[in-house]
Amino acid sequence: MQVRVNADGTRRKATVDEQARIHLDGRTLALEQTALCPVTDQPVICVALNYAGHYNRLVAGFDQPPYKQAPRQPVFFIKPPNTLTGHLGEVPCPDTVDHIYTGAGLAFVVGLPASRVKREQGLDHVGGYTIFNDLSLAEDSYFRPPVTTKCLDGFGPAGPYIVDRDEIADPHNLAIRTYVNGQLKQTASTADLRLDIPAIIEALTEFMTLTPDTVVVSGFPDGRVAVKPGDEVRVEIEHIGFLINRIVSKN
Repeated sequence: MQVRVNADGTRRKATVDEQARIHLDGRTLALEQTALCPVTDQPVICVALNYAGHYNRLVAGFDQPPYKQAPRQPVFFIKPPNTLTGHLGEVPCPDTVDHIYTGAGLAFVVGLPASRVKREQGLDHVGGYTIFNDLSLAEDSYFRPPVTTKCLDGFGPAGPYIVDRDEIADPHNLAIRTYVNGQLKQTASTADLRLDIPAIIEALTEFMTLTPDTVVVSGFPDGRVAVKPGDEVRVEIEHIGFLINRIVSKN
C-alpha cells in the first residue's frame, strides 16, 4: 500500500505491508511500535451530524430549546493545530473530568485546489485518506460544537499516515472500529454517511477554497466511547490501518 508518512518532521513516500510494517528509506518500521508525527500541522475541518444513526437519534430533540429546527445545511467545525497529535501520542485528560469521549472518523486529504466544485468532480480533488479521532469532553451543543469541549491540547489524533487515493476503491464502504485496552467498543461503517465525500467538497467549496493537504473529516458515527487516563485507544479503518493513542492524566 502506497502512503505518505511523517516519521521525523518531514512527510515522505513509503509503503505499508499486510503485517502493518512501514518501509521507509530502506528502513522497516513496525507500526505498533513506531511513534509518528500527525499527518498535518494545519487546522482540520470536521463535519458534525453526518452519520445517519447519530443524526436520527438526535433529530427529535432539535425541535426543543435551545434549537428551533434540525440544521438545513451541513454543520462544520474546526480542530485547531494545538489539538493535533500523532500515532502513539499521549492525550492529556483534564483533571476537572473523569473521562473524555472518542470520535473515530474517516478523513480525506485534499490533493488539488478546490473552489466551487460540483459533486460529480468532488473525488478528483482528493489526494488520500487517513484516520482522525475527534476527542471531546461531554457535549451539550450539536449545531455549533463548543470550542471548550473539542479544542483542548492533544484532542485531535491524526494518522498514522496518508493512504494514496487510488488505494481505496470505495471510501463510502469502509468498516470503522474503536478498541479500548484491546476490547472492541464501537463498530460503524462509512456507508452510513449522510453526505458523501463529493457532497462535502461541494458544500465546503461554495464558500471557501480548499488547498492541497487540507484535512477534512467526513463525520463521526454514533456511540462515542468514554475513556479515562491509563486507557489505550485504537481506531481502525478498513484498508487504511490503525491509530493508537494513550489517555494520560494532565498532571
